[in-house]
Amino acid sequence: MGDENNIPKKSVTDHQILSFALGIFLLITATWFTGLPPAEILLLVLFVFVLPLLLYRGFKRIFDPIPLWLFPLFAIVVIDLIYTDSISSNNPYNNELILFALILLLSTCAVIGPYPVFEKRIRIKNSWIVLCFAAFIGSALFIITTLGEIYVGRPWPAFSSSLPLTGWIFDGLANLLHAQEVVYAYYSPVYRTLWACGFYLEILIIALVYYAVLARIFPRENSQR
Repeated sequence: MGDENNIPKKSVTDHQILSFALGIFLLITATWFTGLPPAEILLLVLFVFVLPLLLYRGFKRIFDPIPLWLFPLFAIVVIDLIYTDSISSNNPYNNELILFALILLLSTCAVIGPYPVFEKRIRIKNSWIVLCFAAFIGSALFIITTLGEIYVGRPWPAFSSSLPLTGWIFDGLANLLHAQEVVYAYYSPVYRTLWACGFYLEILIIALVYYAVLARIFPRENSQR
């Protein structure tokens, strides 16, 4: 019985290592063609393959179960940092990296937030695979929707152009309040903050649907608990 139990554990470990290596290779290859600098590619690898599970396991050791308000609270803190620009430096490239990392951290908060609700309903026991795939979706959405160029001095585009699920809400509010000049002004902190809120909600909606689908396709039966 001891040998039989060791065999599947070894095969699962090998599968995890292969998936990890293949995932990193595909992510680096895909992002390389987008023209991202190596530092941003490294951040993508960390926020997709390492930090989601690391943060989840770390907070689960402190809070078990993890309260549902915890990661939305962290998201509010991150959005505040994006709005105030309080951790910026005099180096424009460093500021770009900081903003890039904050947005990826925001995506991570949205990915992890609803997972405790679905963890016991999903038969997949490997949380790393579930969280990595959700984080990859969030990072891919961020990269794809922000590839367009913004020219200095020109207004920012409509939120719906980069946030198809939630952008129309903020565009509608800007039109309703007649605040287009303030909101869409070049490098407007209002635009940056509203975009971050919409991006968080967008990834949160996608994560909820993703976990719900997994719970539907791979339900955990009572006999397996």
